[in-house]
Amino acid sequence: MTTTTRRRPSRRGLLAAAAAGLTAACLAFGVAACGSGRTADQADQATATTPAVVSVQAPLNAVPTSGQDSADATDPGAGAPADPLVTGTPTPPPTSAESSNGPTQPPVSTAGPIEPAGNIEQMVPEVPVTTAPAVALTDTADFGGQVSARISQVSATQASATLPGEIAGPAVAVTVEITNGSSAAIGLDTVTVTLADAGGTPATTISSDPAGPLQGALEPGAAKSGTYVFTIPADQRNPVTVTVNYSTGAPTLVFTGQVSGG
Repeated sequence: MTTTTRRRPSRRGLLAAAAAGLTAACLAFGVAACGSGRTADQADQATATTPAVVSVQAPLNAVPTSGQDSADATDPGAGAPADPLVTGTPTPPPTSAESSNGPTQPPVSTAGPIEPAGNIEQMVPEVPVTTAPAVALTDTADFGGQVSARISQVSATQASATLPGEIAGPAVAVTVEITNGSSAAIGLDTVTVTLADAGGTPATTISSDPAGPLQGALEPGAAKSGTYVFTIPADQRNPVTVTVNYSTGAPTLVFTGQVSGG
């Protein structure tokens, strides 16, 4: 009987064979990459940048919508309407009040054009100003229409400045009384009283005590007094002239005379 002994390969031989096989595989991979003209990195880059092709189920004779290129007729969004063209300033969204009640519109006038009240070329009729004959300081003068006036008191005083622009000094206080004998009330807010010195120069009105001008309404059958103070030197009071007016339709009353005292 013949006995056959099989020799086991050594460990070194196995490692050498494995190394040879790995070297051969690497060489084969390098030859294939060079033959294609691209490296592994280039292949990866091309794969990353190349868009994927998506298959779309669409008829071959699909008609492109308005504003769409015919080449995009098979695009999934081809059937969607195009975005509206926006021009100008966008309109802000309506507020909650407008959303519920609608926008508020200004009322429309149906009255037609309004005639102007006047213009700079319109001529205003002149109101004649009349002056009644002068009377003494102690007399009563008539405005007409059963309204009269008189100077109930004229006295010398020393005025003190109380408002800006006023100058303190010798002054004359004139008290004017108006009587309404008519059947209707009259207004006294427009009463004007002036005083001129002996040379005809108007004196300056001052608000110093006892000044208290006429104002308000004067009822029928009533009388009311007001006091006016004027600065005027003592040597220019011989005589003085006082004028009183209460309405543009009434004459201006004139009183003249001397002021006693310093």
